[in-house]
Amino acid sequence: MALFYKGHIDKSDEYLIQAYKESRDVMYVTDLFNKYHELVFGVCLKYLKNETDSEDATMDIYLKVVEKLKTHDPQHYKAWLAVVTKNHCLTILQKEKKRKHIPQSFDEQIKEIPLLDIDDLKEEQLEKLRVCLVRLIDKQKECITRFYFQQQPYKEISTQLDVSWSRVRSLIQNGRRNLKICIERS
Repeated sequence: MALFYKGHIDKSDEYLIQAYKESRDVMYVTDLFNKYHELVFGVCLKYLKNETDSEDATMDIYLKVVEKLKTHDPQHYKAWLAVVTKNHCLTILQKEKKRKHIPQSFDEQIKEIPLLDIDDLKEEQLEKLRVCLVRLIDKQKECITRFYFQQQPYKEISTQLDVSWSRVRSLIQNGRRNLKICIERS
């Protein structure tokens, strides 16, 4: 997966960095990067565990190096490149992790929290639910009612009650837990 130009690959890292700084000719960075592209790809593969993602990350790192060398003057290019590569991969993994944990839609919010299956409750259980619902703290009762009975999404509840999305989520989770305890005791 080496990049194309190979006119100065036999020159030292310091020479190629200095030549790039003076001329801004990307061919110097390309030759410099070609020397270590297997190292970069290997580090990416170690962190990302996927060849396609590692190839993409390697190209992103190349572009990053082209920009960073305009202002940075690494004393030990190979070690510096390894750190840039590692940090880039960790950033990718962190973004993926965040993306997986942010609910994207109302459907995902529902999947995240087991629902009360109101339709399958028998009349006796429904009566217990009504009694226990009255015993909840006002904010919990309001959120549970809006979410389960009026089918409002978290965002809408949050806006109407003027509380944060995470607060609505917390009120619903705590309300559910309190309802379950109350129903089990009755």
